[in-house]
Amino acid sequence: MKKMILGSVAGGVTLFLLGGLIYEFLFADFIAGNAGSATGVWKDPPIFWGLGVSQLALAALVTYTFDRAGVASALDGLKAGAIFGLLLGVSIAMDFYSVMNVSNLTATMVEPIFWVVRTAVAGGVIGWTLGMGGSDPQEA
Repeated sequence: MKKMILGSVAGGVTLFLLGGLIYEFLFADFIAGNAGSATGVWKDPPIFWGLGVSQLALAALVTYTFDRAGVASALDGLKAGAIFGLLLGVSIAMDFYSVMNVSNLTATMVEPIFWVVRTAVAGGVIGWTLGMGGSDPQEA
């Protein structure tokens, strides 16, 4: 249980910080330039505690999944996180594109790459956290 909590918190913080870096700094102009026809949909400023809860929940899902799959190293977490992020990113991006006018097809195709980067790095952190202290299942 201790590793589940540590993995979730470490992964959640990683996802939150990388999300801010990607969406607010590195690619803010790209995202704004590829917006859909919907207006007034983005909150300014965002509700940060809500984003935190979201990232913790995602990290808990990844941590739980990795724990059950036996992921217990940074490298395995990085690989599994990349796959997890690609599949989740494609699903969410295409779902949003199909029912909302929040972004155009260009942004929709790039969005899964952001997911891959964020969940791969967070997956590495989570995998490392799950592997701390050896592989004795009694330690978890």
